[in-house]
Amino acid sequence: MIPVRKLLNQIRIIAVLTGSFLFALLAACSPLTLPPPTESVSSPTSSMPSPTYEISSPDTSTPPADVGSTLTPTQLSTDFWQKLPVIPQEISERVREIYRLGQTLGNNPHIFSRIGDCASAAPDFLVGFDSSYNLGAYTDLQPAIDYFKGSFQRPSLAAKNGLNTAGLLTTLWTGDQCLSKETLLDCQYRLDHPAFAIISVGTNESYYVHHTPGVFETNMRAIIEDTMAHGIVPILGTKADNLEGDNSINATIARLAGEYEIPLWNFWLAAQPLPNHGLADASHLSSVSYLTFADFSIPDSLEYGMQVRNLTALEMLDFLREQLAGTTIPNGMSLTPTP
Repeated sequence: MIPVRKLLNQIRIIAVLTGSFLFALLAACSPLTLPPPTESVSSPTSSMPSPTYEISSPDTSTPPADVGSTLTPTQLSTDFWQKLPVIPQEISERVREIYRLGQTLGNNPHIFSRIGDCASAAPDFLVGFDSSYNLGAYTDLQPAIDYFKGSFQRPSLAAKNGLNTAGLLTTLWTGDQCLSKETLLDCQYRLDHPAFAIISVGTNESYYVHHTPGVFETNMRAIIEDTMAHGIVPILGTKADNLEGDNSINATIARLAGEYEIPLWNFWLAAQPLPNHGLADASHLSSVSYLTFADFSIPDSLEYGMQVRNLTALEMLDFLREQLAGTTIPNGMSLTPTP
């Protein structure tokens, strides 16, 4: 078994060198205005605590229940991911293992990180659940809001317009709060110490996913393994758009979720019944209101992409809260979420 940290460093060097220079070339999500790279890229060093034990490599000899096949691109049907539920029916033992590790490292079970592009940025995504929201007919989700109170509006350097996987793995566009040689992803994890990370990227990968095949998957593996090494449960989200033209990005996201036995939030499926599949244009989600994104009492609010995105993300968080109730860590302490 290759140690997670060693494997991660090997992957990252390749991922950053091949992908970071494309970060600002074509961002479909209202591109960032960024200075050209002026510093050399080196293998980043994380300031988060090192794991006290390693998470085992994923076992792909038997298929996870949600996929129903061995996890190789040639053996999976091209549309397998389109049949996966918006919210999983259960979590794997591997998720519990990652969660337990995070608790030994001091991660806060009431905090999640938002990782992604404009669809994950403030104030649109989840922020309203800490300020102005109306659950409408979904009052059963109130326990999730209570449990993660304060986490929804936490600022995220790693959720902003134009961001892609290469940007998350580079040190070039971090903020003043980040340490020297600390990637954007590691910086956010150090600031948050979360138990969960909602990772939703892909829209800004559409240009080079065909020009440099394999880079997106390589970067995603680095992001997933970095997240797990910090004891943070990665929640992978599919996207509503198909800018790449063949849905290959969503297929890769879903396949990796199955391979690593981590939760898949299949937002694509939730967006399909909506007018224009929840899109205002080729890449941006539609919204019933640009003042509040977490009010489900507005008539026809759930006919719009951003409102459905917020609702289903909250459902995913509530699902994990319930699934992990009563989880114990090595010292015997029970981690039961508050009602």
